Amino acid sequence: MSPSLRSRSLLACLLLMTGLACGTKRKPSEEYTQAYLAFGRLTATKSDLAYVDPEMTTIEELLHRVPPQSMDAEAASRLLARIAQERQRVLTEQEAMKSKVADDLAGIAGLKVASAGDASEEEKPRELPGFNGRVETVEVDALLERTRTGNKATLVFVYASSCSSCRKMFPTVNAVALNYREQGLEVVGLSLDTDESELVRYLQRSPPVFTPLRAAPHEPESLARVVDDFGGTYPNNIPYLALLDDKGKLVAESPGKLHPSSLAAHIEQVLLR
Repeated sequence: MSPSLRSRSLLACLLLMTGLACGTKRKPSEEYTQAYLAFGRLTATKSDLAYVDPEMTTIEELLHRVPPQSMDAEAASRLLARIAQERQRVLTEQEAMKSKVADDLAGIAGLKVASAGDASEEEKPRELPGFNGRVETVEVDALLERTRTGNKATLVFVYASSCSSCRKMFPTVNAVALNYREQGLEVVGLSLDTDESELVRYLQRSPPVFTPLRAAPHEPESLARVVDDFGGTYPNNIPYLALLDDKGKLVAESPGKLHPSSLAAHIEQVLLR
């Protein structure tokens, strides 16, 4: 082969190899696809809380496994940075909320029965009402009527005097009822006690700020239907709390977002709307 022909052949091979190299496309990453889909589902379901959810750690692990040569490497890096930034924001907001809740609960804990003394009216703690010994027995369906009376906010409290967790919750509900009633909060407390005399004895020891109601005999699923009507999900367990807006629609419930430690903060958010 002549030198000229050999040179042309070598040049053709080089051009062919260059073309093949240039035509090589970076492939998408399966890890990024899985992470992106999981991220979308989680944030759609839990909004800001998604960034502090344990599942987000799994998503980050997938993103870290995206090959650097894949076409999704840059997108994975950006999503990781976004997750880190948003997590920090949510944690900061949660800390601020905890401080506010602590202040709110500290104020609530200070509500005591007024005692005689020389303190001025402004300095006296608000007085708890007495209990007259009467309990109104109502059908479970009446719960809906009581939550649609035009209140700025309504707190539903389902409890029983024999329930130890309910007895622990009772003073907090009583305190927020006293603290926020002038701002438009109505507490609808429904007892599931079957023995009215036991409930009366309990309320004599722990006078309620709210009107004491007792559920008449009812089918177990009837209470779940009533809760479903205002948008909640009754857990078939007590105590049950549900915060409703001025239209009688669910804002938060427990178990779930309406944790006792955040009760005051949730109430204030509804009242300030």
